[in-house]
Amino acid sequence: MVQVLDGRVALVTGAGRGIGLAVAARLARDGAAVVVNDVDGEVAEEAAAAIVADGGQAVAAAGSVVDNDDVAAMLGAAQDSFGSLDILVNNAGITADAMAHNMTDQQWDLVCDVALKGTFNLCRAAFPLLRGSRDNPPGHHRKVVNMASINGIYGIAGNVNYSAAKGGVIALTKSLAREWARHRINVNAVAPGYIAGTRLTGARDDDTGLGIPEAIIERIEAQIPIGRAGTPEDVAGAVAWLASGDSDYATGQVIELHGGREMVELL
Repeated sequence: MVQVLDGRVALVTGAGRGIGLAVAARLARDGAAVVVNDVDGEVAEEAAAAIVADGGQAVAAAGSVVDNDDVAAMLGAAQDSFGSLDILVNNAGITADAMAHNMTDQQWDLVCDVALKGTFNLCRAAFPLLRGSRDNPPGHHRKVVNMASINGIYGIAGNVNYSAAKGGVIALTKSLAREWARHRINVNAVAPGYIAGTRLTGARDDDTGLGIPEAIIERIEAQIPIGRAGTPEDVAGAVAWLASGDSDYATGQVIELHGGREMVELL
């Protein structure tokens, strides 16, 4: 079977768990060699090992997308291990919820630094690798896929820092798509809605404080016209298409993945 990403090298940030892990695993199954980044080095190593055990190629690169030295090390891992970089998936993100009038500077800065500044840091630093040589064959497009959110399009109460950061990611995506099109670099975004199976969107964990109360999950799922919650694999499928040659004519686009929920009244 032909693997559509055979010979390509991908870096996925925030890939130790949840959506990022599903994306890294899918790109590896499609033939890409994957650099698995996470701020938690242990989970990055575990994720890379799982991909290798499944027959893929992967190495771990621990570090924060906010730290430019760590960013340089991630890109160095791609070069040293696989010789190039063809696909960059900016997935790293974090939440720190509060109503706007109660939100602290620390909560605002933390979320915006990771989701927005971190995405910019990776794009800026990766550009020389993504641009490659002017002698690249005409059919060789390189891909950037940024993880946005429906919150960055429609907004949500109690989450203005995350909504603002993801809105910024969308604007960054569209601007870079204009700047980099002449270099045959496609820049697109995926904007998921409610995705089950992550630490933040699963049922509330009283020990960590993470997650959503069961009653709210039930209300959300009841509003999804397609009849089910999204999964990390749903997001990974969209990213895989944007990373493939099938999307070479798509740039500056934002794919909304919410099962039709944004067609109905929000909570």
